[in-house]
Amino acid sequence: MANEKKRILQLFYILAQQDQYIRSYELAEKVGVTERTVKNDIPELEAFAKASGADLVAKKGKGYVLKVFDEERFEPVKTQLIIHFSNVGETPRAQNDRSNDILRRIIVENRFLTIEDIAEELYLTKSSIREDMKDVNFLLSKFNMRLKRRNEEGPLVKGSEFDRRMLMLCIFENHYHEAINLYKNTDFLSFFDRDDEERYEIRHIFLKTLRDSDCHILDINTQRLSRYLLLMVSRYQAGFPISLTQNQRKYIRRFREYSVAKDVIEKCQRFSGFDVSEDEILAFALLLIFWADIPWDCDLSQNYFELHDEAQDFISLFCKSIKKDYNLDITTIPGWSQILCAGIIPMLVQKDFNASFHSVRSLHFEDARIHDCPLAAKFAHNLARLFEERYHCQLSLYNLITFAGHLNVLLLMISYSFTPVRAIVSNGGGYLSSGIFKRIIESRFGSYFSCLDVYELYEMRKLPVKDYDWAILSYPYYSYKYDWPCLMVDSIPTQSQMNDIYNQVILSGVQLQPALDHLHLTSLNIYRDFEYENMDSFLRLISYKMGKDAECVDKIQADLHYTVKTCVANKVCILFIKRRWVKKGIFEIYQLNQEKQFDEQPILHIVVISVDFDNNLEAVRFVNDLLMMFFKDNENLWMLIENHRVTELTEIVRASLKALPISLD
Repeated sequence: MANEKKRILQLFYILAQQDQYIRSYELAEKVGVTERTVKNDIPELEAFAKASGADLVAKKGKGYVLKVFDEERFEPVKTQLIIHFSNVGETPRAQNDRSNDILRRIIVENRFLTIEDIAEELYLTKSSIREDMKDVNFLLSKFNMRLKRRNEEGPLVKGSEFDRRMLMLCIFENHYHEAINLYKNTDFLSFFDRDDEERYEIRHIFLKTLRDSDCHILDINTQRLSRYLLLMVSRYQAGFPISLTQNQRKYIRRFREYSVAKDVIEKCQRFSGFDVSEDEILAFALLLIFWADIPWDCDLSQNYFELHDEAQDFISLFCKSIKKDYNLDITTIPGWSQILCAGIIPMLVQKDFNASFHSVRSLHFEDARIHDCPLAAKFAHNLARLFEERYHCQLSLYNLITFAGHLNVLLLMISYSFTPVRAIVSNGGGYLSSGIFKRIIESRFGSYFSCLDVYELYEMRKLPVKDYDWAILSYPYYSYKYDWPCLMVDSIPTQSQMNDIYNQVILSGVQLQPALDHLHLTSLNIYRDFEYENMDSFLRLISYKMGKDAECVDKIQADLHYTVKTCVANKVCILFIKRRWVKKGIFEIYQLNQEKQFDEQPILHIVVISVDFDNNLEAVRFVNDLLMMFFKDNENLWMLIENHRVTELTEIVRASLKALPISLD
C-alpha cells in the first residue's frame, strides 16, 4: 500500500510542476510503471487532486493537466511534495524541512526504527534519509537529546521530557502543519490536536491572565505558548510528565512568572486534562521567563535577584568589547544598562537550564527582524561570542536577533544635532488668516521653530534671504518667485500636509553633515555588473582586498563568516568590517550582474562598509539609519549607483527620520 500511495503523490508532484498536458505513457516512464497502472491510478489521483485544491483534467490525444481552483490548499501540498521528490537543485531549506519530517516521525516513537522503516513511511529513499540524519542528529544535540543505540531501553530519542516538548514545538512551528497530511503516522500532530472552540478559549484565558499580570512576553511568542498548553496536556495525559529537581523548583518559584503560570493552569481546569502536576506548572512558568519581554520600568534587582548582578557584569564586558572593536562607548547612551540587561536576563535563565537553543524559530521569521536592525545585529555577534566563551553554549539566532532589537532601541535613543527652523508663514486669505495658519502649525510643531513669522507675500521682498530657512505658503506655485525653499499647503492644512511640514521643513533642521564628515567616507566605489560566484569566494575576495596585513585578512574572513547569517535582507547583503583591520575607511557597492542566491535568499546588491566611529554617537546613529534604509528600499542603492556621490547619504538618512524617533527636544 505504501508504494501505491507514494505513486499517487509522485504523479501529483509531476503534474503540479507544469501547466502543459502530459500523456499517460510519459507519466508511466517518470514513475517507473506501466501505462495501464497509471490509468488505474487516475480515480485515486483525481480524488487527491480535488482534496488538494485542483481538478485533474483529461483531454483525449493530449493527456492530463492540473487546473488549480484553490491556491491556499494547493500551494502547501505542492511545497511538501517538492521537499520529498525534488532531487535536483535542492535548497537547504527543503533539506531542513525534510529533516523536520524525520524528526516529527521519530520524536514520539518508543520502538527502535531502522532507516528502511523511516524511508518507507515518509516515501523517501534510504540514501536521502541517511543524508538527512546528519541534520537530525545535529538538531537533537541542540536540544540536549540523541538517538538511542540498539542495546538501550526506552524511547528512540533519548532526553528529558522538557527538551522533547521544546523540540516538538519547534518542529510544529517550522513545518507545514496546516497542509494536508501526507504521512501514514499522525501521532505527532495528535499531541497538538484540540477542538477549535476549546483551543480558542484556552488561548483567550492565557492572554487575559497575562494582560492582568505584571508580566510581559513578546507577541510573537503568545501563539507558541498557547500551543505549548495543548502539548503539555496531551503529553501529560499520555504518561509523559515533566520531572524537575528540587533546586530547579526552588529556582523557578522565586519569579513572578510562576504565579501567572499557576493562575493560567487553574483557570483552564474547566477543560479536560489541565489537572496537572506542580512540575508542569513550573515548566510553563519557565517558558514565560525564557520569553519574557522585560519592560523599561521594571525593577530588575527586585524581580530577577542575583541575575541582575550577573547581567550587569556580562553587559559591562560586552560594552568593553564594542568599544575595542568599533571604537564606540555605548555606556554614554542614557538607559544603556536597563535596556541591555533586560535583553540578557532571559538568556541567562535559558543558560541555567541548558536551553539556549530552545527559542529557535523559522528563518523566515528572523529575516524580517534582521531587516530592521542590520548594524545592531552585527554588534550582537560580540555578545554571542562572549556568551560562548563564558558559558560554553551558543545563542540561537532567535536570541541573537532579540538582543539586537534591544541594541537597536539603544541606538535610536541617540539624538542628532538639531537647529530650530526659521520660517515665514503667509496665507492667501490675508494677515489675520495667516495668524490662524501660524497657530495651527505652532500647536503641533512650535518647539521646532526658532521663529515662525507672518508676512504678506509682497512684504517678503524686503527680507534678507539669510534670515530664514523656509517659506510655508498657501499660494499657488506660480505666485512664488523667492529664493527660500518653499512648501505649499492649504489655508487649513490637511493631515498629509502637516506631515509634509515635519518631513520637509522640520527635518531640514537635523544636522547630518557633521556625522557624515566624522566618518571620513571621502569616496564611494561602485562595481556594476559584478560577476558573483558564491558567498565564500566573495568573502575571500573582500578579505584579501581590504585587510591591511595577513593576520587581518584572516580575521576579516573569519568575522564575516561568523556574522553573515544576519547580513542579508530584501536582496541586499551588508558586510560591515571592523575598522582596525583595514587600511582605510571603506564604502563600496557591488551591483551583481544577475540575481543570485545566498543561504536560500536572493541577493542583487552587496554593500561593504568599514568606518571608525571614534566615539561619536551621532556617527553610529547615522550608519545605523543608513544601513536600515538599504534593507528597507533598494531604490536607495540604485540612486547611489546612478549619482555616485557620498553626499547623497545624508538625504537617505534624512528620509529614514520620517518614521524613526529623532529626539529633537
